[in-house]
Amino acid sequence: MRVLMTGSAGQIGQHLITHLKDRHEFRGLDIRPTPQIADYTVASVTDWDAVNHASQGMDATIHLSNVGGDWEQAFQSMVGTRHVFEAALAHGVKRVVFASRGGVHPSSHYPRSITRTADLPTRPDSYYTITKVFGEAMGDMFSARHGIGVVSVRIGNFNKDRDLPGHPHQLSHGDCVRVFEAALTAEDVTHERVFGVSDSNWALYDIEHNRQAIGYCPQDRSEVPQDVIDQG
Repeated sequence: MRVLMTGSAGQIGQHLITHLKDRHEFRGLDIRPTPQIADYTVASVTDWDAVNHASQGMDATIHLSNVGGDWEQAFQSMVGTRHVFEAALAHGVKRVVFASRGGVHPSSHYPRSITRTADLPTRPDSYYTITKVFGEAMGDMFSARHGIGVVSVRIGNFNKDRDLPGHPHQLSHGDCVRVFEAALTAEDVTHERVFGVSDSNWALYDIEHNRQAIGYCPQDRSEVPQDVIDQG
């Protein structure tokens, strides 16, 4: 599969390219060079011409990039997300995998005793999170109106220096590869929202939905002491 990856020089982008480049042909787009592949563009997703050109000939797009957290940066992130979807439509890209975040269900609105489910209403508490809700809404529109298959991966906490998870919000190195591979290749997708986290004995996220929606089966698991779970 030919895959455009925005944010290809970031830690998740580099991790995915390292572990999936034998399965997929990647083209990168980032404000910095992408050292692991030869086919990349140094540009921002806010540059329509760059995104449009990079989307030509692609089968799928993984949209990881985000400009930043203050209002002006958040606005530019939303412009970039619109560019990604519009370019996908213009060039017949069949699948867009959008990097959302687990923080669309923040603890400021939902206590940690509540399992986060795909249909739980999003309640952003930052401009950064608003960009993720916006991206998911774009996925709704482009899947419904134009038939593009969209998977919004609500990523928890990924750290290139920490492999295995110790908390239900964390995503292991191996499960990061598994969830994005499943998001790229799952069949009969309209728009699915899944949680980019590993398994856990603490049911903070609906892991079973991930299996049913795109076939993502995390293989790493955190075991959290009961007293920690009880404290939330």
